[in-house]
Amino acid sequence: MKFKIVVVAVFCFFSISALAQKTFIVKGLVVDTATSSKIDNATITILSIKDSVLQKFAYTNKGNFEISNLNPGKFLLMVTYPDYADFVSPFALDADKPLHNFGNIKMILKSRLLDEVIIKSRVASMKIKGDTTEFNAAAYATQKNAKVEDLLKQLQGVRINQNGEILFQGEAVSKMLVDGEEFFSDDPALVAKTIRADMVNKIQVYDQKSDKAKLTGIDDGVKVKTINIVLQEDKRKGVFGKVDAGYGTDDFYAVQTMFNKFSPKQKISAFGNIGNTGKVGLSGADNNKFGSGFSQGNYGGIGIPFARDGGAHYDNKWNKDKQSVNINYTTGALTTDGITNNITQDNLPGSFNVSNRDRKFHNYSYNQSFNASFTSKLDSTSDLRISGFGYMGKSKPESITTATTVRGNGMLQNSSTIATIGDNDNQNIYSSANYTKRFKKKGRNLSVNASSSFGDAKTKNYLKSELNFYDGDVLPDRVDNVDQYKPGSNTTNVATAGVTYSDILSKSLSFTAGYSFSRTLNKNSQLSFNQSSSNSYSQLDSAFSSDFRLVNRSGTYYITMAYTSTKASANISNSLADAEFKQTDRFSDVVLNRKFLNWTPSAYFRYQLNKATSLTLTYSGSTEQPGAYQLQQLRQNSDPLNITLGNPDLRPSFRSNLYYFYRVYQPTLDRGLNFRGNYAMTSNAIVSDRFTDAEGINTFQYSNLKGRNNKNWDVYAEVYGHATKLDFILYISTTVSGSTNYNYVNGQLNKVIYVNYAPQVMIGKNKAEYSYGMSLGPNYLVNSSSLQSVNNNSKGFFTTMNYFVKLPYNFFMGSDLNYKFTAKNQVFDQNFEQLILNSYVGKSFLKNESLKMTIKGNDLLNQNTGYSRNGSTDRFTETRNVTIKRYFMVSMIWDFAKYGKSLQKQQ
Repeated sequence: MKFKIVVVAVFCFFSISALAQKTFIVKGLVVDTATSSKIDNATITILSIKDSVLQKFAYTNKGNFEISNLNPGKFLLMVTYPDYADFVSPFALDADKPLHNFGNIKMILKSRLLDEVIIKSRVASMKIKGDTTEFNAAAYATQKNAKVEDLLKQLQGVRINQNGEILFQGEAVSKMLVDGEEFFSDDPALVAKTIRADMVNKIQVYDQKSDKAKLTGIDDGVKVKTINIVLQEDKRKGVFGKVDAGYGTDDFYAVQTMFNKFSPKQKISAFGNIGNTGKVGLSGADNNKFGSGFSQGNYGGIGIPFARDGGAHYDNKWNKDKQSVNINYTTGALTTDGITNNITQDNLPGSFNVSNRDRKFHNYSYNQSFNASFTSKLDSTSDLRISGFGYMGKSKPESITTATTVRGNGMLQNSSTIATIGDNDNQNIYSSANYTKRFKKKGRNLSVNASSSFGDAKTKNYLKSELNFYDGDVLPDRVDNVDQYKPGSNTTNVATAGVTYSDILSKSLSFTAGYSFSRTLNKNSQLSFNQSSSNSYSQLDSAFSSDFRLVNRSGTYYITMAYTSTKASANISNSLADAEFKQTDRFSDVVLNRKFLNWTPSAYFRYQLNKATSLTLTYSGSTEQPGAYQLQQLRQNSDPLNITLGNPDLRPSFRSNLYYFYRVYQPTLDRGLNFRGNYAMTSNAIVSDRFTDAEGINTFQYSNLKGRNNKNWDVYAEVYGHATKLDFILYISTTVSGSTNYNYVNGQLNKVIYVNYAPQVMIGKNKAEYSYGMSLGPNYLVNSSSLQSVNNNSKGFFTTMNYFVKLPYNFFMGSDLNYKFTAKNQVFDQNFEQLILNSYVGKSFLKNESLKMTIKGNDLLNQNTGYSRNGSTDRFTETRNVTIKRYFMVSMIWDFAKYGKSLQKQQ
């Protein structure tokens, strides 16, 4: 423990020791040359003379400005205002002259300029045009071959969190476009990692209208935070990509390739990855969205993976952009071998059972997918879009699990050995068409859509288990053996059709109404066969076999009223669905008929109090009907100690959700405040009903919660801005989240309370030559179950640190550190602490630094134990997994790019 604290302290010391700096100030008054009137809201920008990197910016207040917290050095002052010529003047700040007063800065209208007047102007680093914030990429220095992600980290108001999510002024960015269109994908994290920073001219951030509003021409008030990457004129045609290959100790390796060819009309892309580090591809969800092959999400950090995937993308426009096509193909495979240990305490009224399970597994999965869409502007008033999707997947899971269960009094209850082998196939096909007709009256339109899908899944599983049950004796009182072949088949056919009509009632009021119909046919067969005397699996076990046919018909009516004005936007909508459910048990010839009335109200309100402040409120409600797997009277024994039954008497639940977001952002000071929260309540909730017998067999069934409501809530507050005297961004935040949930255990209602307190402090700085960041905070968890006097309350602490620095002779180095500590409590009698330290050092080669060699050390302290703790409604769990630990790797990375001539010159 002391050693780890020393490591953290040393890392922290070297990260922040050189931050303290003296405050320097520049000020002045901006006036019109001819009238001497003060110019309000002129943009004041401070640039470094050496590299034109933005230092600070502000706006004049009745002509006056004052910018503090500058560093000593030589700078350029740039003043810009619409219709006026830019004013640029050099100045210097040092210890002898910490204040520079420009006095009156006289601006001249462009229309009044004389021929002999020479104006030296530069483009402003940031402009605000209405609701759009525009950044000039040339004002920010980045490393050669850097990506858009590296550029975004330097922009005012932009932050990328630990999950890779891009935030602007506290709001999550949902889409990222390139020249106003999708570039392979509109996923922000993917585009940010793919597009090169040296291709960018401007970055625009704005609230885009919803897809529905763009289609209908009616502003429904719903906005999507969007970043648009505007490319340089001579970078809109060319090729770029990357090859990254590395090999390390213990035979760890990773190879990644990506190639992109693009022009304003056509884009082609291909990628391929192979490796066993768990980090190949585009990382997690990005890889999954770009090419649904291997993703870290499928790996999850459990076991040792071997992954390979590849894919291609093509899109094209023609006929004056009236027609376009978009095609994607991906394929991938993942093999994972591992061992897990799981200790679970199942809470019972007045007692508990503790299970200890060891599982060894080998899993293989393979999939490929194809999707395509065709869009056509049939004429100036109508559009047609046709799309299709196809998927094929295979998996072969194998595992063997040994377990023991001990009663709360320490007496052995049961022991088991369960072995499973599976062979699964899955295919899905989906197609849809949408036609939209716009009438002469602006905003009036009609939309017709239809879709169909087919899914087919087949399973071939073998189950062998041996269960021993004890009642205080050394020898088992009962032995239960299972040796079965379990084939299964599940086919689903879905057909939908709908029509939507939209119209404008007044300048600020509009409505949308529609109707849709859907029919679903599902056939689900799960059979079990015992071995016969001839050692073949031919004897049907009807107790663990089922064959269901389900028909679900639903008709939905919906209407939306929307209001928009300069400062406010709001909408209210409601849908009502009449669902008919018919299920036939073809084993017993029993028919179950159910009817549901699903109600889905929602409301949205956003008010712009001023340019810096906004308030958003939303409400949504939804009827959640029970799924077929919850209703079916299905008995299975794939895990003989945990059996799930259906409940045909389940009724729908209703969930209400309220969300609010209050935001304040001052661009002149680059500081802001975010305050948001969420409250959800579910009435008539469908909850787990568990019965544990004297032998330790758990039988699960679903029931509707009576007389209680499940509740979930969270509150988040954040303030951020430049530190007063230190040149970094400071974030201070607090998250408080909680829930009250219920379930039934052996006929008794169990109430589980969960409240988590997580304050956090974070600092960061991103420049072309260096970057660093640090976050830390304690956390306290309240977790209790009404079944037990023992609670799972816990307290802990975490810190993360990272830095990057470019060294002389094109060397570079960096590290990231993650430390986590969780104290022991009433459930877990040992402290848990983990310190993960990764470091790398490398050198760039060639004139354009496109070739890099990197030496990386993963988990240098060898502490990635794969350990986790958690508590749920009726159990506490402690898990240990075999996972990737310490290794060293040498990698070579080649970034390549070649752009075409300026399009203007070609015309």
